[in-house]
Amino acid sequence: MNAPIEVLQAYADAFRRLVNARVWQGRESPKALLRLNDERDWGFICVAMDVVGDASLALDHFLRFSLDGPTRYDEVGERYLRLYGVLSAAYLQQEAVLKLYKLMNCTAPGTVQAEFSALEIRTVRHQLASHSLDFMSVKGSLTQKGSPVQAFVPIRVGLSGYTCAITENRGDRSRTVDMKEAVNKHCLALISVLDRIYEKSFKTLYRGQQRRLAEFQKQLDDLRFVRDGNMLLRTGKGRQKTEIRVVIVPSRPITGPRRRA
Repeated sequence: MNAPIEVLQAYADAFRRLVNARVWQGRESPKALLRLNDERDWGFICVAMDVVGDASLALDHFLRFSLDGPTRYDEVGERYLRLYGVLSAAYLQQEAVLKLYKLMNCTAPGTVQAEFSALEIRTVRHQLASHSLDFMSVKGSLTQKGSPVQAFVPIRVGLSGYTCAITENRGDRSRTVDMKEAVNKHCLALISVLDRIYEKSFKTLYRGQQRRLAEFQKQLDDLRFVRDGNMLLRTGKGRQKTEIRVVIVPSRPITGPRRRA
């Protein structure tokens, strides 16, 4: 199984190459070449792509070193700093991907907003790193009217490794969040949205150009092949370039006849 953060970055890199290829090939403005609604949107695309990449670096560091970090010191302050950092990185990345989705004129952006709002890491971000003292329950992307205001804080003794314990109103209720699982689910959600952005973009930008459409469809097929847990190996250059596709079949437990008592 390929790490979700690596697949996410592969999709982000592919989208960047797609956009740059389109902009560099023509003499028109990025607005015309990318069929944007405003001249300023090109700048937003560039910044959004950078945010996605930068946030991936932060999330990858967390996935490798957890809330404890690579330091040899047992520093509770670092755990808090890394907690707030990973929550902010995930939120910024979601907002950047949503912005790309809208800028590339993909359909029904509200459904993507709802997908992101349902993610646990987004809820934890709101509860711990944004609205700790004025959190209100949400359903989809809309705040529920009449919902009571809640307060949330991390439990210090439950903050280590990939574990974050959270208490509501200083002890009314508490729960434990698997932050690694939450980040991986975040990555999978973004991969799904980036897949849609990439497909919509190349089919729109290269409509009628059969050779380029086939080229980008091949790249999308490769991304999906790796996304689904397989391996894609490339060696050589030019005419000597070789591609090896390895399908990974999930292992199944070996079963045999049941032993009699």
